[in-house]
Amino acid sequence: MCGIAGIVKKNILEEDFYKETLKNMTSSIIHRGPDDEGHEYFNNCFLGFRRLAIVDLSEDGHQPMYSDTKNECIVFNGEIYGYRELKKDLKDYPFQSNTDTEVILSLFKKYQTRLPEYLNGMFAFAIWDEDQQQLFCARDRFGEKPFYYAIGKNGEFIFASEIKAILATGLVDEELNDEAIYHFLRHMYVGSQQSIYKNINVLPPAHQLIYKNGKIEISQYWNFPQNKLQISEEEAVSEFKNLVEKSVKKQLVADVKVGAFLSGGLDSGTLVALSSQKNENLTTLGFRYEGDLDEMPDARSIAEKYKTDHKEVALETSEISKTLVEVLKKMDEPLADTAILATYTICKEAAKNMTVVITGNAGDELFGGYKWYQKEKEILEKGSANFSLLPFYKAGSVITEKLGFEKSRQYFLDKVFRAKFPDIVSYQKGKVHNNFSHGETSQLLNSISKYEHSYAFDLDKNDLNTCMKMDLTNIIPGDYMVKDDRIAMMHSIELRTPFLDKNLVEFCSALPAEYKVNANQTKIILREAFGDLLTSNILNKKKQGFGAPIADWLRIPEMEKLTKDILQNPSSKIFTKLNFGEVQKQLNYNYKHWSLLVLGIWMEGH
Repeated sequence: MCGIAGIVKKNILEEDFYKETLKNMTSSIIHRGPDDEGHEYFNNCFLGFRRLAIVDLSEDGHQPMYSDTKNECIVFNGEIYGYRELKKDLKDYPFQSNTDTEVILSLFKKYQTRLPEYLNGMFAFAIWDEDQQQLFCARDRFGEKPFYYAIGKNGEFIFASEIKAILATGLVDEELNDEAIYHFLRHMYVGSQQSIYKNINVLPPAHQLIYKNGKIEISQYWNFPQNKLQISEEEAVSEFKNLVEKSVKKQLVADVKVGAFLSGGLDSGTLVALSSQKNENLTTLGFRYEGDLDEMPDARSIAEKYKTDHKEVALETSEISKTLVEVLKKMDEPLADTAILATYTICKEAAKNMTVVITGNAGDELFGGYKWYQKEKEILEKGSANFSLLPFYKAGSVITEKLGFEKSRQYFLDKVFRAKFPDIVSYQKGKVHNNFSHGETSQLLNSISKYEHSYAFDLDKNDLNTCMKMDLTNIIPGDYMVKDDRIAMMHSIELRTPFLDKNLVEFCSALPAEYKVNANQTKIILREAFGDLLTSNILNKKKQGFGAPIADWLRIPEMEKLTKDILQNPSSKIFTKLNFGEVQKQLNYNYKHWSLLVLGIWMEGH
């Protein structure tokens, strides 16, 4: 895993200022790559790089890397899975290394801007073509690796893996984006198609960018399959099993020690079972919460079954406030996902003796793991839906009485699928966590947001798979992948997500929803394919709820002090954006309180 940066400007080589600027950019992201640093200078383009060695630990992996003709030069962050197989079909290219970076270069020479279509993995890269005087950039399909860009004060095109590298140039104003703050307050994370700064942009997942002659051209290179699979359940389970096993095998490839996070759930349990078959003496790590939230007894059952070297970490009560401030100071954008503290603590432990860690992220969104997918399915099945079955939609029975069943059914579906609830996870989290409503957010900010998340596929309100695809293209890249990438990189380790394999995602997104969810069960296909590898307590346990004991955390004396110093202090930075009086009304030891405190701490540190 690495960090990339660059500046494109006409006659940039004539100005020594930009060499120092590029150095400032790569120095700001040293945590992304402590093993090596590189810079290359063209007349109109500077490229910078920080390296964390994962595959091919020799100097052959040094970047920026030139093609065989020296015309193309790349900076690349990520991992391309199965790149050695790709290499076998590129016999005409004179390879000088065993790296996936050079495979990307050779594919670019062969396919030019169609290159991303051939890549399976997590990636963000930029290739400078000296003949064409063109920068070609792309980002992976699900937003696992970041790519930010901006136009500088002198017309420069600036890009980097993290926002802090762009700000390190001093060429971009740090003006906060009210639309992003609005989204954060509504959903606890900044939208995946925007950044917290008005003058800094994010390249969306599955998109590529060309910068040439001062113009930016962005296009989408991938989308979900349009047609549903016509396949029997038996055939589906067989193919699913094959795809998961292949993905795990590919993602275990590394020249450094690989471990796995083990939460005690179906997803991580399955991946640990499969990984231990390929990797002897696998180290597993888990985070221990207090009370009912602790899943470590279930995690231990899997660790014992597969004889892993299992380690557990926890946060002492006295450490929570300090860790929260530490994490948010390092984060370029506010993120109120309560798992940031567990992720930070477990990554810190992982970094002591490993560089790559397997995670079970995205299983819920791919295989139908959330209870509200079951409820949504009941709504979709005409004649069987009953709003009284929806505890998170209290007004349902009243609306049903007034409008009749079919109209009330459509009313609910509209409420889920409209921009008001950009994904069903946000809708459900909003109800469970009692996030800020549109009206409350407008009062807090004294403005109304016009931001709407855009989807590049048909929002078929009568297809449960639509919900899952919305989640995969919104909350996954906007929240979960941001949390994983930034926090792992703080500790110079790489997190890999086998469930986000391109072929597996395409298969699952086209799979009939009834193979994933029914009235009695979630993640049907995962249970059918790998249930025999798991323990009975994991197979039969109820889905764990979101996050951490927020009400208890906010009452810790050190956290109370943060609330007093930041949220009850009219001179705090947060009140340059939010209304002081409205904030005071919301300090009720709940998720609204937590989100406000996260934003306040983040603004104080930035």
